[in-house]
Amino acid sequence: MRMWPSVLVLVITTIGLGSLSVLGSTAVPPTVKLPSGMLEGVVFGPSPNDVAFLGVPYAAPPVGELRWKPPEPVAQWAGIRKASAYGPVCPQLPQGWLLYLPGQEDCLYLNIWTPRVSESAKLPVIVFFHGGSNTAGYSQYTPLGPPLSELGVVVVTANYRLGPFGFFAHPALTAESPHHSSGNYGLLDQIQALRWVHDNISRFGGDPARVTAMGQSSGAVDVCMLMASPSAKGLFHAAILESGECQSTLNEDIRQTIAYNGIEGSGEAVGKRLASDLGVSHGADCLQKLRNVSTEAILQAWSKDPQVHFDAIVDGWVVPGQPAKIFAERKQLPVPILIGSNADEATVFGHDLKTVDQYKKYLQQDTGKFADEELAAYPVQSDADVPAQYIHLQNDSFAYGAYSMAVRVTGGGEHAYLYNFTFVETGKRARLGAYHGLELNFLANSYPPDWEHSAAGKELGEYICRYWTQFAKMGDPNYAGASEWPVFSVQRDQYLELGRTARLGTVSPSVQAMARLMAKVLAATGNSADSHN
Repeated sequence: MRMWPSVLVLVITTIGLGSLSVLGSTAVPPTVKLPSGMLEGVVFGPSPNDVAFLGVPYAAPPVGELRWKPPEPVAQWAGIRKASAYGPVCPQLPQGWLLYLPGQEDCLYLNIWTPRVSESAKLPVIVFFHGGSNTAGYSQYTPLGPPLSELGVVVVTANYRLGPFGFFAHPALTAESPHHSSGNYGLLDQIQALRWVHDNISRFGGDPARVTAMGQSSGAVDVCMLMASPSAKGLFHAAILESGECQSTLNEDIRQTIAYNGIEGSGEAVGKRLASDLGVSHGADCLQKLRNVSTEAILQAWSKDPQVHFDAIVDGWVVPGQPAKIFAERKQLPVPILIGSNADEATVFGHDLKTVDQYKKYLQQDTGKFADEELAAYPVQSDADVPAQYIHLQNDSFAYGAYSMAVRVTGGGEHAYLYNFTFVETGKRARLGAYHGLELNFLANSYPPDWEHSAAGKELGEYICRYWTQFAKMGDPNYAGASEWPVFSVQRDQYLELGRTARLGTVSPSVQAMARLMAKVLAATGNSADSHN
């Protein structure tokens, strides 16, 4: 219902990077020959077939004249390139939720985990894009590769350009582009990663005709954006979106100011502001000056200006129009989806809304002339009511986004599987409920040291990993012995609850009310008709 704010990030601070270490082996190191050169991987598990290739370049370094340009192909290398360590992290500012690793602009690398290095294997492939509001994060943060690949899939994770390096729009860049667009370089990196997978994954045992694009938080938003992008056509055949999507509301435009969803300004306006902060005015040598600015200076300027923000935008090329309209007109890529949200997403997000007046101002920025209806749906009587009602609104926003995405995809003739994750820890984080990103612990089979393990938690982890990988294999998450997960239908509005038990639930009246409200917003802006079309 609103643009992901800077605090809307992958917030599992407790998955230690130490759990990402790859185990060596006395086995002969596996090798794969690519058009760009020879790779030597590493065995990461007890079986010699459990093989990882880490830090594999999928594009040329986006530095110098390639800064703020679409990614270029990888250059060839001589000899054998060792692929036993993660590639560099993309530049970003330190975040309280994430171990800070110094980044560099030469960061377009991916990682591959496979249970069988053989072109005859033809295993399904999952390509995962990390969360972090498109401003932070890195591919090795959530160790999904080892546990999921053991279930018979090839897993790929990738870094992509972030913040002012990945989503910087500017009139001079737009003028330079043959597509008359700028920004979305991070999305172009993701498309390039998927293209690399399409061209090369068979050498690692993967099937290029069975690729599932998967993302969490902003990574899920990006996957949704790719579904709205003709540039991604044919590069993936299914999608998994955890706690994020792009079509339930309006997204920032490259030039047009949009008075909804808390959007302030346009993509190019934000870019001009950063350029000004860097002391670069618009002129004939503007781009040369900007490309000569150091990485550190750009990060410093960004850190000092709270009005400078970066995310995927509607640029007229990569994302040709508002995703809400693209999905409403059924012009998105026709792929099945597995999508859902967590019951208590927003309990870990900070906010500065303390009074009724601040809350009402927020609603005005969110839904404009429909703010009174939003207030009626999420009322407050006093300042004391604001924090809880705001969290309720945010939680419903995630659930509504997933629900509306299921409605749209189903309306386009594809299958959708909707879930709601409700598992609550029993330790010190129990007060947070089923918070944003918690499900990744189960998918990675990686938990904080103080995690209180239980039989129910172990069973849920097995369920989720099997559901996700089965969906990648068949486009249907159901498998023998598991609770049935029905295809989403607007006649039933059912989802599968994933908690201490797996059972069917029905979309709540408040989420359905939000869908009706947002149908009015999107219709008023010319981006939708009826929410069930």
